[in-house]
Parts: sequence; structure tokens; C-alpha cells
Amino acid sequence: MDAIIAVVKDDLDRVERGLFVSLAEHLELIKNVSNYVLSSGGKRFRPLVLLLAARLCNYRGESHIPLSCVVEYIHTATLLHDDVIDHAQIRRGNSSANMLWGNHTTILVGDFLLSKAFSMAIEHGSIPVLKVLSSAATRMVEAETLQLEHSRNSLLAEDEYLQIITKKTATLISAAAQIGAILAGVNSTREQALADYGMNVGIAFQIMDDVLDYASTEHDLGKAIGKDLQEGSITLPFIEALQRSSVRDKKIMTELLCRGEELQPGDMVAIIEIINKYEGNRRAVDKAQSYIRKAEEALQAFDGSEQKKPLLALARYVVERTS
Repeated sequence: MDAIIAVVKDDLDRVERGLFVSLAEHLELIKNVSNYVLSSGGKRFRPLVLLLAARLCNYRGESHIPLSCVVEYIHTATLLHDDVIDHAQIRRGNSSANMLWGNHTTILVGDFLLSKAFSMAIEHGSIPVLKVLSSAATRMVEAETLQLEHSRNSLLAEDEYLQIITKKTATLISAAAQIGAILAGVNSTREQALADYGMNVGIAFQIMDDVLDYASTEHDLGKAIGKDLQEGSITLPFIEALQRSSVRDKKIMTELLCRGEELQPGDMVAIIEIINKYEGNRRAVDKAQSYIRKAEEALQAFDGSEQKKPLLALARYVVERTS
């Protein structure tokens, strides 16, 4: 990852400064909450995708910096809202904003960041950029609503799960890649290729997040292990294992799922053992790798340029990461 970041390090440093400078004029409470979340160790994955896509398309302007801030603000806003919905206590290894400032403040700051993102997009973007961002924001809210509808639904099908993660996670990563292409004014084939790259990388990214929820450590992951299941979110490792489990193991999984936030550490151990028994994680990783191959294929729209190597490396990083 360090080698990938090095390719656009100067621009990424400018984005990092811009995230905080753009908030300097606003209310102290808004700054405090926003700065706390933005400083808590995020990977800046979405800005990185946008910067690398703009570089691949030989963009020579300056708008990629503020628009990278825009996609990070949108992402951060969704994290704040998600933590309130999920009653989260930990975010990236630290106390969540809602635990420190309460739900009302956290929701309002999330709303502020969304508003700030779109005001910056109007200032530095274009109608095509705004269309991509507004479409992504709409689909992300749809996904959150759909996820709530399916909370604790052990019958959630794989295609329904994929629909949720495509809208919730992949659309913003796809938007970041597409905006890099729009800024450079490349042809529609290459713009769509980058949008497809981002979409497939984004789906794989979320699948791997869901795998790590069962396979990582709380220190590495930055949140409680098994938190998704406690919140009622059915993810691909669970779906893959449930499809192949015996009647007895299926009964154990569905009964423990119904316990929700009352799940005990021993319950999570039992679920993880069943998921491992039926290779739920391995099968989910295989699916993630298939999406990475699609992402790599999308970049064939570009010549065999050195410029696309970082994007290919970033795609591989997604399925190799441990946090």
C-alpha cells in the first residue's frame, strides 16, 4: 500500500490538508467532531482511487484535490450516520463519535459533511460530476434502508446481499474513479471502464471487510469482531456457510443470529467455527477475487501504460489486506 500511495503522495498530502482547512471557518463543535473522525486513521481509499484515476487519464488541472475531499466527506458522513444507527461504540479503534458527543450531534455533523461535500462539488465540479455524486448518495441511502429491512433475515439471498453492498460501498468508490475520468475529459469508453473498475473493486472491498469481521482481530479491524452480526447484518461468509451447513448447524446459526446484541463471546466463537467448517470465509474471498479480475479486465480499455499499474496493485491490495 505504501508503494501505491507514493505514486500520488504529494496530491494525497494536499487532500489531507484540504480536509481540515475546508472546515476551519465553521462552528467549533462541527470542527471538533469532524476533525476527530477524519483524524481517526481512515485509509483515504476513495480519494486515492480518484487521484490514481485522474493520473491514469493524464489530468492536468487542480479540481481533483477538492473533489477527493468531497468523496471523503461523503464517506465520513455515512460512517457517522451508520454508527448512530448501529449503536456503535468503536470506530477505527477509538470511541465512536456518538459515544463521545451523543446521537443528535453526530447526526447533525454527518448532515453538515454531506452538505459541505455538495457545496464543494458545485464549486469545483461540473454537471456530470454532480450527477455521479448525487446518484451515488441516493443509492447509498437506499442500501442502508434495504439493509435495515433485511436485518436478522437468515434467508437473505446472495444476490440481495450483493445489491446492498454494491449500493452501500461500491457506488462511491465507482464514483471516485469515474470522476477522475470526467475531469480529464476522456472518451465515454474509458470513463465507463474506470466506473466499472471502481464498482468491482468496491464490491470486493466490502466482501473483504465482511470476511475480516470474522477472521481479523479487534485491534487490526478497529471495531468489535462480529459486530456486523450483532447488528443484524447478514454478510457473505455467513450466507456461504449457511447454504452448505447441516440441519443442526443451520439451526444453531439462525438461533444465535436472533440473539442480536445479546450475543456472548462464546456465541461468536460457535458461529465462527461453523463458518470455518463450511469454508464461508474462503468462498467469500474467492468471490472477492472474481470481482478483482473484473476490475483488472476493465482497465484493458487503457493502453499497456505504466500509469495503470498502481490501480492494478490497489485492486490486488483489496483482497490481500488484513485490516
